[in-house]
Amino acid sequence: MAASALIQARIDAEVKERATEVLGNIGLTVPDVVRIVLTRVAREGALPPGLTVNEEAHDAWFRAKVQEALDDPRLALSHEQV
Repeated sequence: MAASALIQARIDAEVKERATEVLGNIGLTVPDVVRIVLTRVAREGALPPGLTVNEEAHDAWFRAKVQEALDDPRLALSHEQV
């Protein structure tokens, strides 16, 4: 397993309390969500859809990623191979 890093952030206490309650209702913790979001940002190179402030920028990024995949000269993989 890779070494882990500690992240600290300041947030309004009421926001944290409300978010903790909402996340607890779906079986997640605040650290779980931080890990999920940061992992997706690292993997996808952008904020997950729905979290982006500029939908046009996200749409342009997504279209570029689709075009990149379409232009990939490697043979397509079947679902079973992925």
